[in-house]
Amino acid sequence: MNELLEKLVEELRPSPETIRRAERLAAALVEKVEQSFGVGSASVEGSYAKGTMVKGREEVDVFVHFKPETPVEKASQMVLARGVEILKSLGGAVRLRYASHPYVEGFVDGLRVNLVPCYDVKDSRWITPVDRTPYHTQYVKKMMDERMADETRLLKAFLMNDGLYGAEIRTRGFSGYVCELLIIKHVSFKSLLERAAQWRPPVVVDGEAEKHPGAPLIIADPVDRLRNAAAAVSLTTLSKFIMKSKLFLKRPSRSFFVERPSLAIDAGRRRFLALVFEVPERPPDVLWGELGRTMNGLGKALAAHGFTLFRSDCWVEGHQALIVFELETLRLPEVYLHVGPPVWSRNAAEFVEEQARKKDLEAYPWVHGERLYSLRRRKFINAEELLRHLVQEGNAAVSKELRTYLKKSETTTDLSQLHPKLTLEGRAFLEEFIRACPSFIAQYISSQ
Repeated sequence: MNELLEKLVEELRPSPETIRRAERLAAALVEKVEQSFGVGSASVEGSYAKGTMVKGREEVDVFVHFKPETPVEKASQMVLARGVEILKSLGGAVRLRYASHPYVEGFVDGLRVNLVPCYDVKDSRWITPVDRTPYHTQYVKKMMDERMADETRLLKAFLMNDGLYGAEIRTRGFSGYVCELLIIKHVSFKSLLERAAQWRPPVVVDGEAEKHPGAPLIIADPVDRLRNAAAAVSLTTLSKFIMKSKLFLKRPSRSFFVERPSLAIDAGRRRFLALVFEVPERPPDVLWGELGRTMNGLGKALAAHGFTLFRSDCWVEGHQALIVFELETLRLPEVYLHVGPPVWSRNAAEFVEEQARKKDLEAYPWVHGERLYSLRRRKFINAEELLRHLVQEGNAAVSKELRTYLKKSETTTDLSQLHPKLTLEGRAFLEEFIRACPSFIAQYISSQ
């Protein structure tokens, strides 16, 4: 394993030429920002500043600092307007991005660039979430040497290869800062994995679980001890990391870092239900949040009508969104068993009276064991018809922002019909959903 990790480190380090390009670009960006916003208004942050960039994922983040008296909206608009000009003056391609507030993203000389507004504040007087970032950079640079930076690259690549890297709502994974904190805590990638293989959520790496109820992973931010730096990490993402750590330790392989093997499987006996529709222009994090709420609301409504939901997922690119469910069956029996209260409960008699009045009653109440039962007739026995009804009538907890768009959606139980309507990324998402098995499990199975 040690020999494998040493070779991987060499592969994951950015080339000296790339580092030199990043240095030149960072200097040029700082100069341009200070020309627009004043001397001392720019700082270089992110993985480049901390020395933890991974080859192929190089980027330069420059933060534009404002005094607290500048309104957030004004600071954001100034960076958007002047940031676009700055990147274009350097020959870059530009697009606007949104997290908690807008920032400018672009590509210059083959490197990703982010220009982000922040405030010069201290202690717990944060105005925006990114105000902590310069302090994060200082902390990591103080605590991390070059060897630990290499260990961080291993961790990042390990996570990136299975989509576990990134704190965005779409991913709900490990941020770069969380990766750095984990290596600072455990010193090496290998020792982190050995510890992670024994984890059982909720995992407290640093801090107190009581202060962060419901969080699967807790890492107190050294810069702000009241904040959980790993708050974005979902239980599913954490569990995938634990499982991947176990499998890698049993059978170490380069594929866990740089390949995405898959296993072919016949899905002919499985049942899928999909919904494809147009979505409005929204900041990515906002749109992913609305899409996730909609998927969960529709899934709960399907389950409430008797359909067993195995899995669900969603995807969006541009103005097109897709929600897909895997169900036990697409069609249910017309009659279902309605479970009533125990005979000794206070409302047992009321249950009998109530059931006798039901228009969908198929068999009057009876007693088995200590409990009352009846048979009722289902209103919907077809999953696709039910989904259309839920969407058209608004009888599910979906995003208000997407409700109008959902009414124009198309539903299908044949996923092959969707392929011509989707982009390459959309088709890849659909194929991955059908396979279900993540690449790190596929790699482990293939190596047996």
